[in-house]
Amino acid sequence: MKPLAAIVLAAGKGTRMKSERAKVTFPIADKAMVQRVVDTALNLNCEKISVIVGWKKDTVIAALDEDDRLEFVEQTEQLGTGHAVQMAADSLASFAGDILILCGDVPLLSVDTVRKLHEKHLESDAAATVLTAVLDDAGKYGRMLRDEQNKIRGIVEFKDANPSQREIKEFNTGIYCYKADKLFWALSRITNENEQKEYYLTDTLEILYKAGELVENVILEDLMEVSGVNSQEQLAYLEDVYLDKIRKKWLNNGVMMHNPATIHIGDDVIIEPDVEIGQGCVLKGNTTLETGVVLGPNCYIENSVISNDSILQGHNIIIDSFIKEHEMLDYGSRVIEEEDYD
Repeated sequence: MKPLAAIVLAAGKGTRMKSERAKVTFPIADKAMVQRVVDTALNLNCEKISVIVGWKKDTVIAALDEDDRLEFVEQTEQLGTGHAVQMAADSLASFAGDILILCGDVPLLSVDTVRKLHEKHLESDAAATVLTAVLDDAGKYGRMLRDEQNKIRGIVEFKDANPSQREIKEFNTGIYCYKADKLFWALSRITNENEQKEYYLTDTLEILYKAGELVENVILEDLMEVSGVNSQEQLAYLEDVYLDKIRKKWLNNGVMMHNPATIHIGDDVIIEPDVEIGQGCVLKGNTTLETGVVLGPNCYIENSVISNDSILQGHNIIIDSFIKEHEMLDYGSRVIEEEDYD
């Protein structure tokens, strides 16, 4: 398989968040949005990940776990998505493989979906492959343009689209895979002759098509995966969606929950069957609940192991600790950094 790299777009401010904080640093279920996107690239074994930073760049860099595969590239002016990707040209100049384009404010995109995109890209030997989706009303998204043979010939942004183009139901999600050389060749030919006076990454598809290159696509099944965050309301909604998926996973694997909507479970938590969790519990970090554990209401557990058949009566705080088998913790008791937790 060809080597794979990624470019993560994380330079924007996010004015609709009504905050001076860089948008991509806001957390979804205890982890910064941009970290979730980078994790997707890491899980796909990307050899190199160029993170395009701009607004509050130091905070964006600080929000990410250190990894030798990460490189940070600054976009000092916000001149469009095409310009942002161009910023990575030098850092990826010697890379001969495929490049994913991911958005730092689209945190729910799954590894499986991006893997399907890359597999289609490899199978078709396309110059570029784009993740598309279909809606009866595609709103303000860019519309996919196709030729008489139903081949993708480009994308038109909503603001630049004519009335008939705005009727097109297939739209661009903003997630791509390119052959590295084809990407930077096409980027060198884009202009800002459009309504926004920006350099659009989307224009590379028309440039490649006109050069006789194949542009392919994969249609996304779950639109929630490409839901971006543009406001605090959207952030809260996506976090609810994400946490609900985690709860359902454990509910369908033998875990009992009381008032599940009140329970917070991080994505690194491990829960064995026949565990009972009371309402209002918060489970974070590298926490494991072994078989037969019972948690009373409003327990907070972080980076801890609760061993088989232990009972926490409620309102307990357990941090960086190991609770032995068959233990009974009284209501409101705390265990912090005890029992040689590793």
